[in-house]
Amino acid sequence: MKKKLISFIATALVFANVAGVVAAKNYESLPQAVWTQTPNEDYIPIQAESFYVSGKETLYLHVGEERTSETKVWSPDTLRAVDPKTGEVKWVFSFAKAGYGWPSTEDPFAYAPDGTVYAYFSSEELLYSVSPIGKENWSKHVGQELPLSDSKLFLMGDGTLIVAGQKSTKIGAETVQLISFDKNGKQKGSKTVSGKLNTVSKNQIAIEVLTKEGDAQKVEVYNSSLKRSFQYTFPKGAGVNFYTAFALDDGTFVFSVNQAKIHKLIALSPKGSAIWGRTIDQFGFAFQAGADYMVLNPHTKKISLFNQKGLVKERVLSNLILPEGDGLPTAKKTVEGKLLVDLLSKQYIFDEKTLSTVHEFGQINGTILDYRENSVLVYAWRENKISKHMLN
Repeated sequence: MKKKLISFIATALVFANVAGVVAAKNYESLPQAVWTQTPNEDYIPIQAESFYVSGKETLYLHVGEERTSETKVWSPDTLRAVDPKTGEVKWVFSFAKAGYGWPSTEDPFAYAPDGTVYAYFSSEELLYSVSPIGKENWSKHVGQELPLSDSKLFLMGDGTLIVAGQKSTKIGAETVQLISFDKNGKQKGSKTVSGKLNTVSKNQIAIEVLTKEGDAQKVEVYNSSLKRSFQYTFPKGAGVNFYTAFALDDGTFVFSVNQAKIHKLIALSPKGSAIWGRTIDQFGFAFQAGADYMVLNPHTKKISLFNQKGLVKERVLSNLILPEGDGLPTAKKTVEGKLLVDLLSKQYIFDEKTLSTVHEFGQINGTILDYRENSVLVYAWRENKISKHMLN
């Protein structure tokens, strides 16, 4: 689920010399691009997202385009399919359509493993399905049940599509609207629940329950059929930071909790049981890394990798300057099993077992979207482009 950026503590962090760590390749600039993709006009955005269609040598990009008429200029979104090796454009699907207008969104599209793409445009309440060969499967207006423009689309593990958003944002009376569709666009259900939309896993949606001051905090979790899977009550007196909650690839929800000056993580299984609770450093910030998670503490200068069983590896850091302003560290598993970690001012490819650095990227003026076959896919927002670079 897309989270708003929050200010992260700026401090100095750089990897110290650790016995047994192989010297990494450090890039302050990238090799010349193999190929580059841009919109047809400089002011039209290309979004920071990509999707490789497994076994089809196809890469999807979310790109705006300029269209003109005798009286107006429009900028609808397109889905662009390119050859990931050469950058050659295979096909382009435009979401502009008579009767639908010229939809665009900064939200990511939803990608099915077979290459089917789903797109939701909240301003038009318009839902699309595009085939792996660039043809429209179906499209429809969702209706007037979601009055706010910040509703999001989620593709669940069983193929169900759920459009979710805050129907009411009135303090103390917040509600969430959930509307579900099957892969053919047929509406399956609709439900309004009290609370705040929190975190989405591959099969479930977590809602922060509204509670009175002093009462124990709670979370309710709904499945893809919009039925409540479980409700979990956190320990009385514990302060839950719902804002930083996340879900692991296996569906486990992880919540950050403070109680009696102790900072800990509580993990809930998809069935609603607390499967572990782990104390972490006071200033530690936890974030997903595929089926695992990482904890970064700028005060102790330590980054740690955990799986469900516990600590896998940790490294001490020093002298990497975190930028002032907004941002959150992120991590994800690459297709080859490495860790792509973004620590804001630097990005890294780590070995997932040892946390040794395979590649380190400094001021490359871009965000790495993907790493595979010793190459990186980079989004450069200033230049408004996505490019592929082979590494040395």
